[in-house]
Amino acid sequence: MIWAWIAGAVAVLILAVAQSKIKICLSFVHMEQNDEIRIDVRSLFGLIRYRYIVPMLRFHGWLEGLELKSEKTNPNKGDFQGESKRKIDFDKIKEAIENFRVLLHNCFKFNQWFRRLLSHFHCTELNWKTSAGIGDAAETAVVVGTLWGLKTSLLGYIFRTVRLETKPELQVMPVFNQNVFMTEGICRLHIRLWHLVVAGLQLLFRILKVKGGLRAWKKVLLRT
Repeated sequence: MIWAWIAGAVAVLILAVAQSKIKICLSFVHMEQNDEIRIDVRSLFGLIRYRYIVPMLRFHGWLEGLELKSEKTNPNKGDFQGESKRKIDFDKIKEAIENFRVLLHNCFKFNQWFRRLLSHFHCTELNWKTSAGIGDAAETAVVVGTLWGLKTSLLGYIFRTVRLETKPELQVMPVFNQNVFMTEGICRLHIRLWHLVVAGLQLLFRILKVKGGLRAWKKVLLRT
C-alpha cells in the first residue's frame, strides 16, 4: 500500500511540475545615455530564476556597428555569473542571417512549429511609453504618427499568435522644440513547462525528418 501512495505522490508531483508556468519579464529603457534591456525568467514556482541584463548599447556607425555589453546573474543566490562585450557589425549580421537560413532549410516546416509555440504564450502585462521630438512642431507630429503606426502594426502582428490577456497601455507623446527620443516598456509572459517540453521534442522530430538536419543544426549552434 505504501508503494501505491509513493507512486501516487510522485505522479502528482510530476503533473504539478509539468503544469507549472515559466514566467518571463522583459523590460527596456532608452533615455539619453541610459540604455538597459533586462530579461527575468522564473520557473518551478520561483525555485529557478535567471536574469540577463544588457546595460549598455552604443551605435558607432554603420562601419563599426553596435557595441553591446551584457551581464548574467542568479537572483536566487545574488551571484554575478559573468560579463561580456561584443560588437555587432554588418559582417556579423550577414553571418547571422546565413545561419538562420541554414536552420530553416534543415527543419521541416519551422515556421509552422514556431507559430504553434507562440500560441502557447500568454501576455499578462504590456506597457510601452515613447516620447519623441525633432524640433519642428509639424515634423514632430509626423514622427509621432509614424511611431503610433509602427507600434500598432508590430503588436498587431505579434498578438495574432501570442494570447493577449490584458489591455495594452501604449503612449506616444510629442515633445515640441526639442530633439529627443525616449522609450521604456515592460512585458510579462508565461508558458507552461509542459508546452515547452513538447515543443522541444517536436522541433527535434522536425529536424530529424530532414536528411542531415541534426548535423547542420549542431554545426551552426556550436559555431555561434
